[in-house]
Amino acid sequence: MDNSSLPGLTPLQCRKRSAILDGAKTVFLREGFGLATMDDVASAAGVGKQTVYRHFKSKEALFVGLVSEMCAQVGVLLASAQGEQTDGAPEVELRELGWLLARSLITPDYLRLYRAIVAEAERLPELGQVFFENGAKVVRAFAAKILRKRFDESTAALRAATFVQLVLGDAYLELSIGYAVPDVDARFALQIEEAVAVALR
Repeated sequence: MDNSSLPGLTPLQCRKRSAILDGAKTVFLREGFGLATMDDVASAAGVGKQTVYRHFKSKEALFVGLVSEMCAQVGVLLASAQGEQTDGAPEVELRELGWLLARSLITPDYLRLYRAIVAEAERLPELGQVFFENGAKVVRAFAAKILRKRFDESTAALRAATFVQLVLGDAYLELSIGYAVPDVDARFALQIEEAVAVALR
């Protein structure tokens, strides 16, 4: 995880913070929030426990930091992909966004992260807010930017939210609860085509 340009941190502190977040990812996604310990994270990161606490005052703060970092990684991926696009047709750009979103979020790490967020969101309201602001809201903004080629701003925003929900659809729900989805690419292909059609209707 790249924290090399965080303001106020020396290069060494940035490297340690990055190692802590990598260790947290390993531990939280393997053990879940409840069973994970700061000792486990420190061991996985190769730093002392006090170093972990200097960067993150609690296990809750560390988990929120991890969620923010993993959401940011998806945002960077989407921004990079959108930056490479020429002035293409909305249908093409939405389809590409749909596939990028689906393939990013159904990886084992992101499915585990989503489950952990749902499990802890009631107890840690900040967690849900961080996930929404840095995850769902960012993805909707990318979709809305494409849709503004055809619709006014408010319509684009509304259709962007619908687009994201239809892209993920039942297939993502089933994967999130550990249900085996046969022909997962075919399922997402159908959902993405429906999402594009509805968004542009």
